[in-house]
Amino acid sequence: MTLNKVADGVSRVTGGVVNWYVVLDRGKATLVDAGVPGDWKLLLETLTSLGLSLGDIDCVLLTHAHSDHTGFAEQVRSEAGATVRVHTADETAARTGKGGKNEGGTGAYLKMLLRAEAYRTLFGLMRRHGLSIVPITAVTVFSDGEILDVPGRPRVLHVPGHTAGSCALHFEDRSVLCTGDSLITHDPFTGSNGPRVMPSIANIDTAEAVRSLDHLTLARAEVLLPGHGDPWKQGVAAAVSAARSASAA
Repeated sequence: MTLNKVADGVSRVTGGVVNWYVVLDRGKATLVDAGVPGDWKLLLETLTSLGLSLGDIDCVLLTHAHSDHTGFAEQVRSEAGATVRVHTADETAARTGKGGKNEGGTGAYLKMLLRAEAYRTLFGLMRRHGLSIVPITAVTVFSDGEILDVPGRPRVLHVPGHTAGSCALHFEDRSVLCTGDSLITHDPFTGSNGPRVMPSIANIDTAEAVRSLDHLTLARAEVLLPGHGDPWKQGVAAAVSAARSASAA
């Protein structure tokens, strides 16, 4: 298990491949994303290390509805009584496990599979049962600009492109922006590091994902916490600039 405090009351958790986050506020917790289904044991270990129990989880906020982020959300909902929330555009995918079609074709997938990093990622997801969404029975939706009345009170920034409902969550009082897969610092398919958007095989619309980077600049945050890769601590503007440069390369 890797558990690191990355900001005041915010911990990053990863079992490999994907990150998820625990935000503490007055003894209650918000989970940002839910890893993969095989991370359930990791969740229990994390709660114990933080002095928490399942009952202390208030909600799971999903940055988007992909299987490596919805993970154990349904189990938390059913066993802890936590609410699960996602942008309205990803609600159907979260509830049914059926998402939109990505823009990368068969040729792009085959080319990507020539890379060792892609094999490591796919094997890691397969080993932890992360290749398909576990449908979430009850989902509450949110929309762009909302300040959510949950521990940490994040503001929602809708940044479509990776999925139709991809969002970032801005915890303003902690100067933290959880970007999900709208901006990552490690490409799990190519192994490239540094701020960037996901590769086209993982997006419904890469051009839109790049355009959506502008919306992230509305957040005045020093620390960016991506779905893949290490935290970025040089501010939003620098991360967006680097991601744009990487996309143009």
